[in-house]
Amino acid sequence: MEQQNSFRKTAGWLAVISVPFAFANFTLTGIAGEGSSQEMSDLYFYITAGADAGYLMKWSWLADMLGYYLLLVPAAFLLHHWLKVKNPYWMGIISFCGLAYIFSGAIGAAILARVWPTLISGYAAADESVQEIYRIVFTNSTEMVYGGIWGYLEFLLAGVWWIGIGFTMRSQRKTLSIVTIILGVFTLMSFAGEVFEFKNVALIGLLVYLILAPVWAFWLGLSLIRGKDLQLAIP
Repeated sequence: MEQQNSFRKTAGWLAVISVPFAFANFTLTGIAGEGSSQEMSDLYFYITAGADAGYLMKWSWLADMLGYYLLLVPAAFLLHHWLKVKNPYWMGIISFCGLAYIFSGAIGAAILARVWPTLISGYAAADESVQEIYRIVFTNSTEMVYGGIWGYLEFLLAGVWWIGIGFTMRSQRKTLSIVTIILGVFTLMSFAGEVFEFKNVALIGLLVYLILAPVWAFWLGLSLIRGKDLQLAIP
């Protein structure tokens, strides 16, 4: 029991700690974009923002990797062992989707943390004739992560996870379950917008996800820290 309580509190605190990292991603991204010579209509304007922006974006994507993904791993395992008591047949699949979301998202952030600084600084130092090559590589690598890993794979997995755990926890955490389901619905909305190329729909879902996911992580973290009533399916 003592080990369970220790793990529960640790998972909760890590979920709470993830929130500053998530908002650091917002802050650093905004600061990096101020040096751009283009309108901030999409992500691809960052290629013109300068070498300093590339350095800032490295830390922005690393903060994203921790804030939206990796610091939630213990909470995902704890949710599995808690909700498995209520839904023993489906929680394995639901938890798989959650962990797959976390690790696919983290991989995407890690790729951008490595690729963006190199391409942005290279673009700033290159001749005009070579800059178009950097722009093409930047666009393609960003689309691979944003459109493929995140837009198609991650958001589908995350939507299934959040809706699944939301419905399963509703008898014990009614308000949190509603927020969790809403987060899952908007995440699936972004996925559908990407698949069917409804860009405004995808953007709305993405914006809600970016804001609501840290709120959810903070709420979940506090619930786990205080959750002495949780019954974990651990021998």
